[in-house]
Amino acid sequence: MSISLLNFGMLFGLIALAVPVVVHLLNRRRFDVVAWGAMQFLELGERTRQRIRLSDLLLLLLRLLLIALLVFAFSRPFAKGGSWIRSLYPEPVDLVIVIDSSYSMGLQRERLSPHVRAIQVCHELLDDLTAVDRVAIIDARDQPRVVTPAPVTDVTRARLELEKMLPPDGSANLPAAVAQACQLLTQTFSTRRQVVVLTDRQRLSWRMEETALWNEVARVRQSAAVPIELTAISVGPAESSSVENFEVAPIEATRDVIVQQTPVTFTTRVKYTGMEELADCELSWAIDGQRLSQEAVNMQLRSGEESVQEFTTRFTSDGPHIVTASLDADDLPGDNAVDFVVDVVSEIPAVWLADPPPVAGEFNQTDDSKLSERFLRLAYGDENQSNVWVRLRGQRLDLLDESAWQSFALLFAPADRLAKVDRKEFENFLARGGSVVVLPTTSGVADPSNEVWQIDGEPVLPYEFGASVNIGENEAAEKLDVQSFSAPWLQRFAGDDTDLSDATVLNYWKLRPASAVGENSDARSDSEDDEESQSNQLSLGPPTVDATFQNGDPLFVRRYAGRGQILQSAIKFDGVGNDVVRQRAFVPFIHELAFGLVQSASQRTLPLGQPVVLRNLPCQPLEIEVTGPADQQLTASRAPGNNRLEWVLAPPALSGIYRFDAKCKAEPELANQPVGVPFAIYAPRQESNLALLSEDDAAALETTSGLSWQPNSQALLAAISTSSSGIELWPLLLFAVTGLLLCELLLTRRLVQGGHVSLPEQRTFEKDVTEQNVAEQNLA
Repeated sequence: MSISLLNFGMLFGLIALAVPVVVHLLNRRRFDVVAWGAMQFLELGERTRQRIRLSDLLLLLLRLLLIALLVFAFSRPFAKGGSWIRSLYPEPVDLVIVIDSSYSMGLQRERLSPHVRAIQVCHELLDDLTAVDRVAIIDARDQPRVVTPAPVTDVTRARLELEKMLPPDGSANLPAAVAQACQLLTQTFSTRRQVVVLTDRQRLSWRMEETALWNEVARVRQSAAVPIELTAISVGPAESSSVENFEVAPIEATRDVIVQQTPVTFTTRVKYTGMEELADCELSWAIDGQRLSQEAVNMQLRSGEESVQEFTTRFTSDGPHIVTASLDADDLPGDNAVDFVVDVVSEIPAVWLADPPPVAGEFNQTDDSKLSERFLRLAYGDENQSNVWVRLRGQRLDLLDESAWQSFALLFAPADRLAKVDRKEFENFLARGGSVVVLPTTSGVADPSNEVWQIDGEPVLPYEFGASVNIGENEAAEKLDVQSFSAPWLQRFAGDDTDLSDATVLNYWKLRPASAVGENSDARSDSEDDEESQSNQLSLGPPTVDATFQNGDPLFVRRYAGRGQILQSAIKFDGVGNDVVRQRAFVPFIHELAFGLVQSASQRTLPLGQPVVLRNLPCQPLEIEVTGPADQQLTASRAPGNNRLEWVLAPPALSGIYRFDAKCKAEPELANQPVGVPFAIYAPRQESNLALLSEDDAAALETTSGLSWQPNSQALLAAISTSSSGIELWPLLLFAVTGLLLCELLLTRRLVQGGHVSLPEQRTFEKDVTEQNVAEQNLA
């Protein structure tokens, strides 16, 4: 607590303290003593004299104190910084507490994790709040979440929300959380506004390099009418170099959709960080919660070393399956396990897009188109065969309605026929994970692919077919450059040990980047279609060249469109312009093409921070209940303005398995039958970097954002009390002056009225004679 004066000039009034002293000294001047006989009867006793001197001294001190208090009262003393001052004169404080919930806050080196200590500090801060203070709590994750809807005075409610706070997971975006806290405080009315960040001081969470985020913090603080103070408290360890940690990276699979009895390989990486020269750990694999003991791998790693681990298996049953990779427990449990969800199907339905029956006098499907369909049927299998992995059937263009689009996952189509399909249905097909292989035109001359629609100025087909290249008999045939095979589904054939390198090509089409469609093109532009396009718009990925010829011309060009993929081929599979279909590797090649292109309707494995989208349910439920980690009960809502039957779950806060339970009501045979659809959410592993903020980083934060650090909650509370506006003490001094005046009056009255005591009477001869005469007269 500190005391200051608002009017220092009034201290000159202390000169008046000399007046009572001078009067006192003057009253004590010595006078000449004249002996007088009668004075013997007025002499005072010794005790009375001492009492009079003490009362006189007390009266002097009382008068001095009266003058001093009056002078200080007129100087307007001002006190601040004491907790008792806040209790006597409560000034409202709006406090927003930001709790770092990244999984580094779950460090288990000590008895209590940093996240638990942060919650304890939060309770300590709540204990010191007065009845007029308001508090809000923000759970800082990759997407910060306000735990309390607004700053509230109900401390009990804030404590209940703290008890329900989810465990730490994922990464934290502290600049965004601080900006959100400042935004909350700009809407309050108190003159004291404080943001407190409880963190383990991990550098990654502060995102020092992302200046745009800190510029937003500065902008929000500057827009506040009252200054907002930023303070941080470290609840983590003082150093992180001694942490022993193994981390397992997110799982990658060779394909997203798997056919029964086909091999699939899962890959992950294990990394060690710690002080030991060589550390042991065990990686375990599990499928649907069943640990595969025979697949356990024991490793020895040096600090900073990574080990790539693979696991290959075959699935024998349809439906989604959960693959888990996990490590033994260590200091940081947040990166010890990761899940991956795969869809297993009995077969992949594929379609060859055929022309409608010819009208009399018109030419129908060309011979080379029939040959491509025939070779694909031979490689895959058709509707008359059993036990196939990919089943190909022909689909007439004129019968390709909405129900037909729902019946297949892979479409083979020449470019001219693809240009005739319903664009809305085609976009929906791509959005739910369907893929298309676009082959050169059936006519071999005209190329209508440049008339295919665009989205935001970007053509859906990334490349367009240019001139046809025909190689003469006396010229060297073109060959495939198998070393250029870069797509995952082509890796099996990216070597000279496959006979695809011997295939000869005598005819192919030049693929060149497509130009944006003009304003007067066939792209949909009317208001109705534009409105529909806004709600059903595809996200187009960048085009990639997956394979080339030996002369460098593109062979396969691919891009993502929604959940699906578009692959453009510079050759046909007709056995006329090339002999690729006659190579032994063609059958596994064309199967890997199907496995690599087909995607599940919903992305089943995705990182934290992204919404979860469910598509293609067998019914249309009114609501979907979702069960998540830590017994979370959530609800997925229907995507607004969308006719694809999508249900969206807001970005989850925890990694793990989320199960969508849809209770179908539309179809009687599906009524009240739950459909469990699992999704795997994983946390990005950069959070395993436990490097702390340096002194330079802390100084930079203080310079750019005014952030200061406090060692604990007590220091912060003391700082809040010190920085309070305080109170003026002159009213209290005036009360004290009034009390002293009463004391001075009583003391003076007592001194005047009761200050003398008579001496005992002395017996004399005259007095004895007088008493005797009086007695004799009474007897007579």
